[in-house]
Amino acid sequence: MTAYGGLQLSVYGTLAKARILNNVFYNGAVQTSSILLNLLLMPYITRILGKDALGINSFGQAIVGYFVLLGNLGITIYGAKVIAECRDDKNRKQQKFAECVTYQFFFNVIAILLYNSWVIFQGDYIYFLFNIIILTSMTDLSWAYTGMERFDLIAVRNLVIKFVGTLLIFLFVKQHEDLSLFIIIQQGVLLISNVVFWLELDKLEIVPRFSSLTLSLKNIFNPAISVFIPSVFTSLYLSLNKVMLGYLSSIDEVAIYDYPNRLVRIGITFIGILGTVMMPRLAYLHHNQSKQEYQNKTKDLFRYSLLISVPAFFLLELVALPLCDIFFSETFEGADMVIKIVAPTLITSGLSLYVIYVSLNKMKTFLNCVAIGALVSLVLNILLMPHYGAIGAAISLLATEIVVHILLLYYLRSIYSLRWLLHYLFKIIAICTSIYVLLVIVLGDILSLLEMCLAIFYYGILYGLCFLLYLRKM
Repeated sequence: MTAYGGLQLSVYGTLAKARILNNVFYNGAVQTSSILLNLLLMPYITRILGKDALGINSFGQAIVGYFVLLGNLGITIYGAKVIAECRDDKNRKQQKFAECVTYQFFFNVIAILLYNSWVIFQGDYIYFLFNIIILTSMTDLSWAYTGMERFDLIAVRNLVIKFVGTLLIFLFVKQHEDLSLFIIIQQGVLLISNVVFWLELDKLEIVPRFSSLTLSLKNIFNPAISVFIPSVFTSLYLSLNKVMLGYLSSIDEVAIYDYPNRLVRIGITFIGILGTVMMPRLAYLHHNQSKQEYQNKTKDLFRYSLLISVPAFFLLELVALPLCDIFFSETFEGADMVIKIVAPTLITSGLSLYVIYVSLNKMKTFLNCVAIGALVSLVLNILLMPHYGAIGAAISLLATEIVVHILLLYYLRSIYSLRWLLHYLFKIIAICTSIYVLLVIVLGDILSLLEMCLAIFYYGILYGLCFLLYLRKM
């Protein structure tokens, strides 16, 4: 390699790192703001609307989620991936965008027709309001911005709509009967905000235009369906729990399961920021056969995810009870146990293995793993939900996540050093376990807000010291 070639690679590497850090910053800013607004809103809506109304909301979102999957039919991941791969070719990028949008609109129209057939069959017409979610999915262009790594535009939009939506809920949702208004506000602001994405396409050097439906289906259907099928099975064990809980137990159990789980999902969302912003970069590196840099980036992804997810898991176990007293009313009995059971999913989901499999084009292997997971979830749901309700759903989710991620890691053994990953994981777990046991001995049962704050403070200090003295050098 010439000196000039080496300089080019060095400059490219520096710019790539700068772009990733920039994307992490934007995503971190919007996710942190979103988390804070969710934490502010949750105690209000759980007390104003109550578990029955929120159970209907959770059940409706879970049901419509499957129709959204059908409407997108893999376009969210496929679109981001294909735009990332051809972003340097303006004409091809324009053509692929037009094909993706045409494909997206066609299947979302089908999804709307099928969903409304379900609503008529169900007989409870409040579920008509969830059509807004499908319309939002139909007009969403975040995949194009993700593929171009324009996370700054996504971040600003998401921050504004989240703030406006939260403010409107505080202003207008005042009583238990305001569930319909809550759904309209919560989903309507997302739909309206999608207009911004369409108006700013010129920043991606893309013109909003459609393609031939026949051409779109011919070019997209087969590769997109390979992404769509795994997402169906993933949703089966993430969302099917709420659907089956509504049928096998009761609507209020859906709320008791879903809203504590949302607290955990907030943590997963925050931890998964790095995986989200690195997906187009990993796809680009794999497409250009930059094997060594690809492995370095994924190793960094694993390391930073575990450094955050493992201590977050132990901290949730420590403060689950006072946390539930803050965010939920006394009617959410058992919410603390749900949090404790599903908290380990912070670690599994934080690894962002889905992102890695997508970037490697190994969706068939991923499909096999999540299919087994879906089967495990289905069997456990049938066995546990009628007797244990929300607790049974939480156990089912945890068991399924563990099975799926063990399989996913096993099939990556020829690409990555799993010995390094497990060694690193066990060291962090050992440190966090020691801190957890020490605080339980010193503080005893953590019940009040003051005790929770002290536990978080002491935990942060001790883990920070361990990181500086030991983990940072690993």
